[in-house]
Amino acid sequence: MDEVDVMTRAGESVGKAVGTGLKAARQGVVRAGHAAEVKLAERGITADQVRGTLVDRADTLMSKAEQWEKQTRGSRKRLAKQSAKTRADLMSKAEVVRKEVKKAAKQARKDAKVRAKEIRKAAAQLSGDAPKRRRWPWVLGLLIAAAAAGYVAMTRRPAEVYLQDDEEQAPMPEPVLNGQVPTQKEPAK
Repeated sequence: MDEVDVMTRAGESVGKAVGTGLKAARQGVVRAGHAAEVKLAERGITADQVRGTLVDRADTLMSKAEQWEKQTRGSRKRLAKQSAKTRADLMSKAEVVRKEVKKAAKQARKDAKVRAKEIRKAAAQLSGDAPKRRRWPWVLGLLIAAAAAGYVAMTRRPAEVYLQDDEEQAPMPEPVLNGQVPTQKEPAK
């Protein structure tokens, strides 16, 4: 069987099933409508009255929904305006505070300089009252001590000590030429 034929038959069978289902649904709705009309008639209500009531309720619900939408739209706009205004106020206040802090910091640095100068001045006055120490006697004493240490070190120099005598040095081995090992000579005594 060809694939096209299979697909065609499948479409036909699905279409037939859908058509049958729709027909059954329509018939069920019609039956339910007739049953509802009978029950409403037992209570003394006509189908036109039900339709009118449903239309009125739908209109009322639609108008309430529109009013709610308008009300929320207005409140959203007001809220957006208020938030923009509040944000702008906060930014301007922050700028003012930043400028004030900058001025205060500048003034604090200036005051600190003045106070430091006053403290140095007071310290100079206090130290000016005390006698100044003389340092040159100490320097002279250190120079004399260094000269004495140098003299002692020069007079007690050790005698030179040789580790080997020049005469008894071992001869240097001769270099190896072309892989030949030279004969060992005994040192002269």
